[in-house]
Amino acid sequence: MSDTQDKERASVTISDVARHVGVAKGTVSRVLNNYTDISAATRERILKAVEELGYHPSSTARSLKRGRQDTIGLVMPLGRGRGADPFLAEFIDGIARALDDLNLDLLISTAHSAQDIVQAHERLMARRKVDGFILTRTEVDDPRVNFLLARKFPFVALGRTRNAEAYSWLDVDNEKAFVEGVEHVADLGHSRIGMISGPIDLNFACQRLDGYRKSVVRHGLVLSDELEVEQPLTEEGGALGASQLLAAALPPTAILCATDAQAIGAMRQCGVMGLTVGKDVTIIGYDGLPVGAYLDPPLTTFSQSAQEAGGSIASMLIAEIEKPLAPPTQRLVSATLVRRGSDGPPARTPQELAAFLRH
Repeated sequence: MSDTQDKERASVTISDVARHVGVAKGTVSRVLNNYTDISAATRERILKAVEELGYHPSSTARSLKRGRQDTIGLVMPLGRGRGADPFLAEFIDGIARALDDLNLDLLISTAHSAQDIVQAHERLMARRKVDGFILTRTEVDDPRVNFLLARKFPFVALGRTRNAEAYSWLDVDNEKAFVEGVEHVADLGHSRIGMISGPIDLNFACQRLDGYRKSVVRHGLVLSDELEVEQPLTEEGGALGASQLLAAALPPTAILCATDAQAIGAMRQCGVMGLTVGKDVTIIGYDGLPVGAYLDPPLTTFSQSAQEAGGSIASMLIAEIEKPLAPPTQRLVSATLVRRGSDGPPARTPQELAAFLRH
C-alpha cells in the first residue's frame, strides 16, 4: 500500500463509517465495542464498511474509554455584559468537530456569576459527567482555574490568567496585535486613535488595551481617557462605544475594537451618524469572523481561526486527560492583520470631523 493510501485510510473517522452505512455514530460504536443489541444484518454491514474504508479506532479514543465518561465539559460564563459571542460559537464548533472525530461528546452548561460558574464545575465533577473542562474568557484572577488546580482535575484554558505557569493554555498574543493595530493606523496618517475595550476583568481585554496604550505612547500620540471606552463584547456595545468616542470634543478618526462584534456595531453607528467607514472613520476589529468579509465596507480585522483554536484546545485537553502528570502545554500564537475596506487614510482632521458631527 502506498503512503498516500495509508494516510487516506488513517484519516477515516467513525462518522465516515456511519455515513457510509447510513446509521448513527452510536450504532457503529456499539458494534465496535461488541454490544449485542444490534441486529446481525446491521452488524455485518458496519463491519464490512470498516474493512472497506480502512477505519482504525484512534488509540487516543480507545484509551479515553477506560473508566471515563467520553465527555468534555464547557461551562459558558453569561451575564455581566458579556452578551452573545460569535467568536465562541465558531470556537465551540471547532471543539465539537475534533471530538466528533474521536466519538467523544461535548457537554455545555451555563453560569451567571463567579460563584455560579465554580459551582457548575463542581456539580459536573461530583456527578461524574465529564473527564475534563475547557475554560473560555479567562479572567485576570480566575476562580475556575484556582478551583480546578486545587482539585487536580484536567482542564485547558483559552487564554491566560495573571499567573499562568501551573496549567495548560492556548492564547493569542493580544498585546502584540493591538500594538500593531495602532502602528498600522498611525502609518495611515491618523493622529487621534480611539479604543473600544471589553470588560477589563477579562484578561485578553486587558492585554489588548495594554497593547493599544503602549503603542499610542510609543508613537507620540494622544493617550486620553476620552479616547478609551469599556463596553460589552457585542454589536450593541460597539455602537454605544463609537457614539461615546465620537462625542468627544476632538473625536478619533480611527477606532480599534476588542472584537469583531464591537466593530460591526461601531460601523453601524457611524452610518447612523452620516459617516463613511474607511474614509471619515477607520474601524478595525479582532477575531476574523467570516461575516466580516461580507460587510459594507468589508471589515479590516486581526484574524485568528476560532474553529482551528477549538480543535487545538480539544486535542490539548485529551492529552492532558491521558497524561495528567505531564508538564503543562502552553501555546502562544499570533493574530494576522487582514486589510479590507474599513480602514484608510483620514479624509478629515479631528477638528473637521468634530465640526461635521455638530453641524
